[in-house]
Amino acid sequence: MKSKPFAMTVACAFAVLFTAAPAAAINDEGAFVRAHALDLLEDKLTDDQFTGLQLLAHQAAIASVCVGFELDETRFLEKFGALAHESEAEMSDEQKLYFERHLLVVYGILIGGELATAAEDPGETCHEAAETRADPEFAEEQVWASE
Repeated sequence: MKSKPFAMTVACAFAVLFTAAPAAAINDEGAFVRAHALDLLEDKLTDDQFTGLQLLAHQAAIASVCVGFELDETRFLEKFGALAHESEAEMSDEQKLYFERHLLVVYGILIGGELATAAEDPGETCHEAAETRADPEFAEEQVWASE
């Protein structure tokens, strides 16, 4: 997934996400949304990649909701770029492009689930995010900019 058009698409999605106002509060369970979003990528990512995608969506939602949290664009793009299809080597360029677009849609759905969860109690969400940011065991997975 090292195509230049994909990197540009991710960069554009990144810019749109963080210049747009957050969606209105949603009272539904974000877990429902996340579970169904991940079903859309079944058999296309490894378990570690699923976890990585969820962590990226979570951190992006936190950066949208919580004061003092911003994404490090370089680190974000590095982590997102590692989300290659399990069978990428055997795929045609058209199949890769379809997968990359599909991945972006699922990523957006995951952010929606994370925002739905954050909307239930933004203060608690931000408090928990601050604890997570301070946890050295999570340092390698963080795409938040340094404080």
